[in-house]
Amino acid sequence: MDITLEKLTVVFRDRSGAAVPVLDVPSLTIRAGQQVCLVGGSGSGKTTLLNTVAGIVVPTTGQVLFDDAGDDKIALDVASLSEAGRDHFRAQHVGYVFQTFNLLQGLTALENVSLPAHFAGRKQSEARERARSLLDRVGLSHRLDARPGTMSVGEQQRVAIARAVINEPTVVLADEPTANLDVANGDEVLGLLKDAASESESILMLVTHEPRVQEHFDDVRPLHEVSR
Repeated sequence: MDITLEKLTVVFRDRSGAAVPVLDVPSLTIRAGQQVCLVGGSGSGKTTLLNTVAGIVVPTTGQVLFDDAGDDKIALDVASLSEAGRDHFRAQHVGYVFQTFNLLQGLTALENVSLPAHFAGRKQSEARERARSLLDRVGLSHRLDARPGTMSVGEQQRVAIARAVINEPTVVLADEPTANLDVANGDEVLGLLKDAASESESILMLVTHEPRVQEHFDDVRPLHEVSR
């Protein structure tokens, strides 16, 4: 499934009510299975771009099209869905890896990873079995019952990667996934993230400001070229 942003703008309002333009994307298409690194500094709109693709932020104008290129060739505009519709779509099609992990502290690693599968309607037994398999894949088979507070930052990010791909999403969004990691852990996490996205045949859209992260990608796009 391809993703296309078409004539997309996002404008927020500051406390005085003045318009603050954040994104202005004339056209951006990412093909199924592509892995793209989007580069920009603080305040460049990186997180807003990912949140718009995820349906968390509704664009001011334009479309966020998911196109499976099937026989009917009808693309779904996520921006046109209701809030409930966007939530449902996100559960089925989007995996998200956050800079701060966003793991639920009261749940174990296994429970954190399996939770999105429950939201997507999978049976509990199926969800837990896939979660076990993914945690083994990222080297955490011995930490299934560990809670985030007892895990290192590297372990927590690996849990977050497993959680992001459990539903074999159309797209995995990664927001500065190495920002809180040292170089060694960061490189390992990037490798795991890219491999996990490939194995689930997902698009990978990663945003960063770090030059060393860019070195892991063949397709690197400065955000100032994507958004005017």
